[in-house]
Amino acid sequence: MVLETINYIIIFLFIFSLLSIIRLITNFLRALLSNPPKKFELDRSALIYYGTCISFIITILIKNTL
Repeated sequence: MVLETINYIIIFLFIFSLLSIIRLITNFLRALLSNPPKKFELDRSALIYYGTCISFIITILIKNTL
């Protein structure tokens, strides 16, 4: 029972992380393809957040493939 709940939480966090990274990529492409191209900046807290999302995604992918 507890393990099922933990698995649901991990799946939720994984999907949330994927959506966050997709949003980051979309915003980057929008800034890049705008006319004229806009500067794309992230503050320190955003870098930490997206870095955590990416590391969580990589960790889950490595854990599930081994």
